Amino acid sequence: MPLAWAVANSQGIDHPWFFMTLCFAAVMDGSVYGDQCSPISDTTVLSSMCTGCDLMDHVKTQIPQATFAAVLAAICWTVLAYLAG
Repeated sequence: MPLAWAVANSQGIDHPWFFMTLCFAAVMDGSVYGDQCSPISDTTVLSSMCTGCDLMDHVKTQIPQATFAAVLAAICWTVLAYLAG
């Protein structure tokens, strides 16, 4: 967040708080996507173990939904950035 604030101020962005919100959202979207699709993520391993499902089968079933959500989030944040800019 300090980097986003510094970039917003150095570039003279009109709404630095909105820019910081977009940066935070992008980081959170990426972290959730990585957590859902990573075979070494603790939550993925635990979900696989608790359901008795093969780990890689579980990962493969998560990729379509997680990718759809990540693309949709990226589109929404991009549209919001253009509308606010």
